[in-house]
Amino acid sequence: MTSSDETLQAYLDGNLDSETCKALEAAVEADPALEHRLITLDPFAPALKEIFEPLPGEDRLGSLAIPPKIETGQASPKYGPLALVAVVAGLAAFGMTFWLTRPDALNWREQVAIYQALYSPETISQLDTAPDVLDAQFARAEAKLGRSLQREKLAELPGLELKRAQILSLGGTPLVQIVFADPEGLPIAFCILPDDASSAKKGVTRETLSGLATAHWGDGKYGYMLVGGDSVSDLEQNLGVLTDLFQS
Repeated sequence: MTSSDETLQAYLDGNLDSETCKALEAAVEADPALEHRLITLDPFAPALKEIFEPLPGEDRLGSLAIPPKIETGQASPKYGPLALVAVVAGLAAFGMTFWLTRPDALNWREQVAIYQALYSPETISQLDTAPDVLDAQFARAEAKLGRSLQREKLAELPGLELKRAQILSLGGTPLVQIVFADPEGLPIAFCILPDDASSAKKGVTRETLSGLATAHWGDGKYGYMLVGGDSVSDLEQNLGVLTDLFQS
């Protein structure tokens, strides 16, 4: 199967029909070169690979799952009724404790920060920033959001190099992530989410999430978030420009 970069990007953005997706996935499994091209287009893939590489392989997991063998003649453990009641009571107590202390669902800003925390300079250093590539990325993102993303203005933000615009999905709602590199190559992201409950018009809120500085605000139609760096001061240089550009 021959696939253009546009087809691969449409797959990453979730814009292919199910039949084409299945055909592409089968082709990727059979063609390492095609798999490499797909990974190159998705900066998140290398980060995920780094996370899961330390995990034990299937052969190791299989050996861990085998229960210890009881030698012939060794007494089998026996549990009386009182012991069984104690086990059941313990499980019930654990379940109740988990239910009462379970964490609340993460809001979209927390989820974005977790995602962003996986990025490194290497994640974005090899992104294709050719004008025609960025043109296509921004066109897709603007069509998905139904609004201009002010690409010319974003490209002029001081101290930041525009690297990419991509479409993510949060509970079925499109979330556009615009990625920049700061002077040290560290990733900074500007994210836009439409129709979010937190998009009510409000001023900027600054906080640290997943170890990253963040600033977020809303204009009544969209929620906005700038994330990256160790300190909110790292974001201040461009925060005022962004809030002026992205207000209804």
